[in-house]
Amino acid sequence: MIRTRIGPDGRALLLVTGGLLTAGAMAVLSASSFSSMISHGNSHYYFVGHVLRVALGAVLGLAAWRMPLRFWKTVSVPLYAVSVLLVLLTVIPGFPLAQSRNGSTIWLSIGPVSFMPSDLLRFSYVLFTAGLIAGGSVKPRTLAGFAVTAAAAVLPAGLILLQRDFAGAFYLVSMMAAMLFFGEARLSHILGLLVLLGSVAAIFILGTHYQSQRIEAWLNQRAGMQEENYQPVQSCIALGSGGLLGRGLGRGRQQRGFLPEPFSDFILAVIGEETGFVGTTILILGFVAFCILGLRISDRADDTFGSLTAAGFTSSIVVGALLNMGVATRLFPTTGVTLPLISWGGTSVLMTLVSIGVMARISGTAKS
Repeated sequence: MIRTRIGPDGRALLLVTGGLLTAGAMAVLSASSFSSMISHGNSHYYFVGHVLRVALGAVLGLAAWRMPLRFWKTVSVPLYAVSVLLVLLTVIPGFPLAQSRNGSTIWLSIGPVSFMPSDLLRFSYVLFTAGLIAGGSVKPRTLAGFAVTAAAAVLPAGLILLQRDFAGAFYLVSMMAAMLFFGEARLSHILGLLVLLGSVAAIFILGTHYQSQRIEAWLNQRAGMQEENYQPVQSCIALGSGGLLGRGLGRGRQQRGFLPEPFSDFILAVIGEETGFVGTTILILGFVAFCILGLRISDRADDTFGSLTAAGFTSSIVVGALLNMGVATRLFPTTGVTLPLISWGGTSVLMTLVSIGVMARISGTAKS
């Protein structure tokens, strides 16, 4: 018997998603109020924008759920091609739509609307590789199939490096490793490729002054407050000052001009300061539950395409959370990756909710 509605795991996943979105909205409201007032004279400016983006993402997620899986398999190739093209546009010197922020051209802007092509690329890469493997065109256990799956991520990751976005390239390569793993590629091939790419990344970092400074500041944890490690140090101060139960919602101090990017890249620090160890632990457990449910949907899917897609989207969201949390706690160098479902953002919120809509659809095709 095949279920056509949202399955039990899908309903539980949506419940967890709703909880994380609610927690994120509360965190954005608190973390952005000071910056909103200083920049726009309105303490709710960024919060309202965040809520609107979440609402749009929910609508797109609902539309994604209503689409049959064969639709996503059909559009996977053209969607991947378009996403690679959009990334390519960001690295063309002087391209009028490419927007530079903090020295990186990771955005495309059309009028008042800006978006990150790399977010769409990770989404389309999962669908693209899942479709190739499920259709039998690519077999990751063979050397040729492994090479195709890897190249589909490595080549665009090279374009992302040209944007001066090392974190975005690393994120995409992480998705490559996940899809190879779930596609049952040989572990020795995966590890060998990661070692090779790690060596290339080390050469790139050593040859890039900006990136090498970040790595050096991260390695030298006892250097004190310097320009390169100012953000992570302030983040740790916020997390540490929260104690067990936190200062209370809206009573955080670090976001009042001390902690840069408090409602996007370093929102976990605000949550830790205001809700303490208990609140931060609950948030982490929410992502653990999301991971378990996503992998259960993957395991119970009735076809290979659905299984690989659910596993890929789950990995994308969980890896993003791990990267963000690692930066906030100084386990990783500063990356600029937002916390999925929590941080203020545009493209990331939209693509995450569309991914969850597809996963809910897959849960409804599970065999009982």
